[in-house]
Parts: sequence; structure tokens; C-alpha cells
Amino acid sequence: TDLNIGNALTGTNLEVQLLLNTRENPDCSEKLNEHNVTASQYLNTSKKIVFVVHGFRPTGSSPVWLGDIKTLLLTSEDINLIIVDWNRGATTLNYNTAVENTRKVAEILKNYIDQMLAYGVSLDSLHIIGVSLGAHIAGFVGKKYNGRLGRITGK
Repeated sequence: TDLNIGNALTGTNLEVQLLLNTRENPDCSEKLNEHNVTASQYLNTSKKIVFVVHGFRPTGSSPVWLGDIKTLLLTSEDINLIIVDWNRGATTLNYNTAVENTRKVAEILKNYIDQMLAYGVSLDSLHIIGVSLGAHIAGFVGKKYNGRLGRITGK
């Protein structure tokens, strides 16, 4: 979600989009249905699943590094790459509001991961990469699984 400084001034209500890219759809993300894992055309639950979570977005712009990390991860390994877009909720001049939203985003991710687990995905196959407040989100999700997620990387 690409917002602007006007959105930051007024604040944004939290909305989370889960955007899937694979080697089959590297340039056009598939928006996942957070309530129905099986509705995906590209999600292959037998492959590793990597979530990338951005942080605070005071101006509303998309993270400049996102395209590079997507390309790097998809060329390095045949994975499911899920970009966690919570720009609506991270875009605000009030940092504390964004901080409050991190636990809500973690709960949404936990609910989605729980659905994946019901369809045979292993916690060992999950990797969450979080940047800034996204690293906090990754940690909150990890805590919900008592540290049993395959991997968490925070920056």
C-alpha cells in the first residue's frame, strides 16, 4: 500500500494485506485471503514460507528495500514469500499508535499461521523477517508459538 504524508497527518486505521510472491508470480503479488489459506493459486505448503514485515512508515511510502529483498529471496531459493503489508496502521506521525498496532498485526499473522498448520505446514518451515517495528511483530509471533518457529530474523 503506497500512502502519502497526508495519510500520516490524519493517521490510518490498521489493515493488513498478505501478499504472496513465488517463482511462478515474482512480479505480481497474489493477495491472500487471511480467512482461507486454500484459496491461493500459488501457495505451495510443501515449500518453505518466508514472511517479510516492514516497520514504521511515517510518510506512508512503501519501503524502498522491499523490491530488492523480494528479488534476492526468490532467486536464492524456491519459496513462498509473503509480504506483510500493514502500511495502513504503520503510517502515522504518532509512533505510539504504530507501536500499539504491532501486537494486532502479530495476532493476525498467528491466525493465518494457525490455518496453515491445520493444512499440514510445519512450524519448522516458517521464517519471519522483520525490519524495525516489523522485527517486534516477528518476535511477538514467535512468542505466541513459544519460540518454536523455524526462524526469526530481526533488523
